[in-house]
Amino acid sequence: MLKIPNINSGLIALIFVLLLVSISMANAHQPRLDIGTSVSIENPIMVDDPEISKAFYGELDGKPVYYQIHSPQPFQLYVNLLVPTSPGQGGELVSAEVTDSSGEMIMFLNGTNSTWTPYFEEFGGDYYLKGPEATLNVPAGTYNIRVFNTQNQGKYSIAIGKIESFPANEAISALFTLPLLKEQFFSKPVSTLFFEFLGIILAMGSLMTLLTLMVKSRKSDELTSITFLVGGILTPLLWIGTIITTLVWAGVIYQNPKNILGLFNSLILMIILILTWRVNSKTRDAGKEKLPFISTFILVILW
Repeated sequence: MLKIPNINSGLIALIFVLLLVSISMANAHQPRLDIGTSVSIENPIMVDDPEISKAFYGELDGKPVYYQIHSPQPFQLYVNLLVPTSPGQGGELVSAEVTDSSGEMIMFLNGTNSTWTPYFEEFGGDYYLKGPEATLNVPAGTYNIRVFNTQNQGKYSIAIGKIESFPANEAISALFTLPLLKEQFFSKPVSTLFFEFLGIILAMGSLMTLLTLMVKSRKSDELTSITFLVGGILTPLLWIGTIITTLVWAGVIYQNPKNILGLFNSLILMIILILTWRVNSKTRDAGKEKLPFISTFILVILW
């Protein structure tokens, strides 16, 4: 049987740190998902640190969407409009106007009369049409941004700020936000979601059962024997779930091979495959003195 070398948990922790650092160094907008948020001119989406680059993802649902910036100091205002090009998105191109606290318009991005060009965003691996953009140095104050089109329908993204900044907390937040974007904003296929869900359920169900038995088996040799027996039954299910998830992910990464999030997930999946092999070999061999508790625990965390 092929043996997998012992995996040092410190090494895995180091890999995570390096991955987060690589994301922090990426040139990308900080993602903000606002689909389903109740927004009005009285209850706008607040934009903090307006010079820091952020991408707000929203949807026009019969009325304009409003954003508000309040800055106690002068700043450079940058605004850019984009729309997704995923199949079935529909909707019109969007426009945006920026007004100051007196209601005077200081910037207008006319989506109707602008040239929209194809644009590939490498961090998330998504395709857009990139529309009008504008930059203006403005004094301290409050500014309102209204995003709209003639029918007030369709999905859009508005980028605000030019300074690329991705600290560790934003990198971690992005790892949770981007999968939601894939589903809610880019309409990831239901079949893909189903098989992905099936794979995760099989893998996580097997792992949680194994981990529970391993914790209890520390108190009894008899429970240890039972854990080895059950492990021999559950590890095939663990492999099935892992393989399904791997195949689904291979299809996703094949379509968008350049995105940074995809690279991160692929590296995580490689670690999962190695640890799954280790857990499988250890739990199927009743002659082993110790159960692979640490490897199983790390697998649960990774899933």
